[in-house]
Amino acid sequence: MADDYDDTADDFDDAPEVKSTPAPQIHEVFNPDHTVGVACGRDGEVVGMHITDDAKENGEVWLSAEILKVAGLAHAKSRLGLRREMEANGARAYTVDSFGLPTEGMYRAMENEAFGLRPA
Repeated sequence: MADDYDDTADDFDDAPEVKSTPAPQIHEVFNPDHTVGVACGRDGEVVGMHITDDAKENGEVWLSAEILKVAGLAHAKSRLGLRREMEANGARAYTVDSFGLPTEGMYRAMENEAFGLRPA
């Protein structure tokens, strides 16, 4: 009786190619004293927040203003990440610019305006 089984062949040749899903891009920004931090995903949506007990002691008005400031920067940083991604994928400069995405310099200027000049 002949054995039709071929132990050198595998059934994996016809299997669909599995592509690994890249880790989600998270863009974090913290205020200079690290009492408030906000994380945004690739699309600019807030996905996390960090607030220390010290930040809560500064009062509601200060805390709400600080959260909004840091969240705005985190959103801008996610848009900067999108610019970098588009450039890495070969998008032309005029196409990237048409989306109104900030450049590295523009983002740094936003940070400096929000927190004052910080040492490099």
